[in-house]
Amino acid sequence: MNQNIERIEVFLDESKEPLQVLTNPPFKVKLDTLNISDGPHTLRVVTVFKGGKVEENVVDFEVDNLPSPFIDGIDDGQQVRGVVEFDVLTGDYEAPKSKGRLTATLAVLSTIVVLGLIWAFFAFSGMSTAIVAANAAQAEESKPVAGNADHGKELYAAQCASCHGAKAEGGFGPALAGDPLVDNAEEFNKVTLEGRGSMPPFSNLSEQDLADLRAYLSSLGGKSDAGAAAAPAAPAASEADVATGKSVYSQQCAGCHGPNGEGGFGPALAGNPLLDKPAEFNKVTHEGRGSMPPYPQISDDELAAVRAFLKTK
Repeated sequence: MNQNIERIEVFLDESKEPLQVLTNPPFKVKLDTLNISDGPHTLRVVTVFKGGKVEENVVDFEVDNLPSPFIDGIDDGQQVRGVVEFDVLTGDYEAPKSKGRLTATLAVLSTIVVLGLIWAFFAFSGMSTAIVAANAAQAEESKPVAGNADHGKELYAAQCASCHGAKAEGGFGPALAGDPLVDNAEEFNKVTLEGRGSMPPFSNLSEQDLADLRAYLSSLGGKSDAGAAAAPAAPAASEADVATGKSVYSQQCAGCHGPNGEGGFGPALAGNPLLDKPAEFNKVTHEGRGSMPPYPQISDDELAAVRAFLKTK
């Protein structure tokens, strides 16, 4: 469960009052369609996150419990006198919906005849050869696209480096050098094209572009050695610094990044390489990046304390 969810509200059609408000998992809704009219309806599921973010999902559906009542015994426009008796026929919602069915024997015979006709068509026409050729061509087209690492390097510098680091060593976004995601073309493409968490979608990239990006990232091998040169060891943070950092983080950051920096709507900060880059960490915090707003009111000393707190996680 996403710990950043405050509540989920479920609305029916244009109602301003929710059918149900869910605050604890499992988030299950029971809708009795017998209490609403047959026909098209709309469900709106509104998810409210801690911190104020709201997401809305809309599902259109149609209720068909009963057929319309049918009047038997009097016709529309008919003239009548005296006592008239007629029946109002309605369906039974508990009765399974069914259409005319073939008997079992007739169904088997029909299947045999159809299969026989299909076999004869392929056996005595040249169509089978054409179909086999078409399938072969389709299989050829479905082969994975070969990537160009040189073009991928250019794309990465223009589209990705600002968040994931110049050498994919990580920054505001996670490290991509050596990330198993790079070897999973389907998942890599999905995340890149649709976005995830605070990462925006890059739907402008083609399948060839994505293959080129993966080729470049694969060429980097394991975690990038761009920051391999050992940085001077920072002085150990005091307990007071950690306590200050925890207080600032809880008030300003936990709503998006999780109570312990584990990530939520925003990326995980616990173990994030950005913690070892004070200047970059402060710049991102003060100026914002992507969907993250700026926090210029947090001082450099407070940010140092926040980093100290996160390094304990």
